[in-house]
Amino acid sequence: MTVKIDRRKARTKQLLYEAFIELLKEKNSDAITVTDVSSRAGVNRGTFYLHYRDMPDMLQQLQDEVFQSIKNHARQFNHQEAISYVDRDELYPVSVELFKEIARHAEFLRLMFGPQGDISYAGRFRKLMASAIYEKIRYIPPVTSSMPRDYFIAYISYANFGMLLHWIESGLNQTPEQMTRMMMQVMHYGPLVSLGLREAPGERS
Repeated sequence: MTVKIDRRKARTKQLLYEAFIELLKEKNSDAITVTDVSSRAGVNRGTFYLHYRDMPDMLQQLQDEVFQSIKNHARQFNHQEAISYVDRDELYPVSVELFKEIARHAEFLRLMFGPQGDISYAGRFRKLMASAIYEKIRYIPPVTSSMPRDYFIAYISYANFGMLLHWIESGLNQTPEQMTRMMMQVMHYGPLVSLGLREAPGERS
């Protein structure tokens, strides 16, 4: 009986989620009401309140759930390990799974990052990328460089987020595997080599 109830709750939440997504395509999240979502989902308002306090609570829960899910995958990313895969011309499995998880939430992310979404939500993802990069390089001894680390982190995090945003806005026109290969090439070799404007160090005669 408990399993059936849990499945019913999960199904109801999914209906509410799908209704909310459809409404986000039509108007700003601030303009969506409990009645709008309930009617679109085909449930009564009382059922909505079994899951959420109000619309802001629903939006916050959805944002947190998606963010935490992607963050959990991002935490598994190991830069040195990823480089070893690039050197062998192999796809880094952790990166592939991360892009698959992002693809699973692509429609929600597209709407949240769009003009009718929440600009602060995009900021959370940029900060996630920046903090992840910082944690990976903070223990690496500094070498002679004219670029301070905070500028390097800013460059990489914004560049990666830009690629991610373009992928989502373009309707996922590249596979997670293709995105992994492109992003790792840019991170490992830089944009000039990735574009073919300069040879990779190992390819020079």
